[in-house]
Amino acid sequence: MKKVLTSVLALLMAAIMVLTFAACGGNDEPETTTQAPVAESTEAVDATEAPSEVESTEAASEAESTEPASDADITEAASEAESTEATEVVVPTEKADIVALYNEATAKAVSAKPGFKKTVTTKLNDLQMGALAKIDLVRDTVGDFLGEGTETVSVAKGKASKDIVKSTLSAADVTAATCKLSADGKYYEVTITVKNEKNPIKGKSALNKFTNDYKDINEMRDGLVDAGAAVETIDITVKTAKIKAKIAVDTKAFTAIDYTIDSDAYLTNVKYTIAKVKVVTGNIYTTVKYSDFAY
Repeated sequence: MKKVLTSVLALLMAAIMVLTFAACGGNDEPETTTQAPVAESTEAVDATEAPSEVESTEAASEAESTEPASDADITEAASEAESTEATEVVVPTEKADIVALYNEATAKAVSAKPGFKKTVTTKLNDLQMGALAKIDLVRDTVGDFLGEGTETVSVAKGKASKDIVKSTLSAADVTAATCKLSADGKYYEVTITVKNEKNPIKGKSALNKFTNDYKDINEMRDGLVDAGAAVETIDITVKTAKIKAKIAVDTKAFTAIDYTIDSDAYLTNVKYTIAKVKVVTGNIYTTVKYSDFAY
């Protein structure tokens, strides 16, 4: 009997445990169902969590790149732009354009009336005048009417002067013309070679279109007459007339002008008192320098 009761109790306990496990099993499914949204919610939180350090740095860089430029940035950009413009100076290469640049600078010098210093030097080379060369007075007279010697003038700023001629040269008046920038890029360095001429007359010659610093045959003849001498013929052949000028890029104003005039003289039947020479020859070399411009 005791064994039977024990068996019955065992069976009851087993039944209770089965029911208990069944009840637990029934509750698992709803709990699993309710946990799924929690997992999704967690994933959503993960998706919106704070960015990593790398992402933050990239975002900051992008923000900085879109910030408005500072005054310093604007100034630097302006300086770079000005520097770029400065390097884009147009340098004339055609003969007509170079001559036009020189003419423009002379016109400015005439109208602005700058102060300047000017030195004119004329040398007589290889002067051949036979017996007349032994007479000092004759030698001095010939040198005078041919313009030998050095003369320096200083012109004050604002004072009108005829020393600078407003050039009217054209491309047809020159045989060569070059222009380049100075090493610092601030100046045009112009070289112009004027065509050779025989017996240039002031008011009619290419030489006179840019300078008055020479004596034409009429002035030479008048000089001889004033000195008491006479001459049958005078021939002057200009071998070279070359201009070199330095012109500011920004203002188109001269800072220096140098030019040379190299000529050969040939005179016949030169007579002074009792002495007479059939032929007198020589080389006339004139240099003109303008400096110390003050505008």
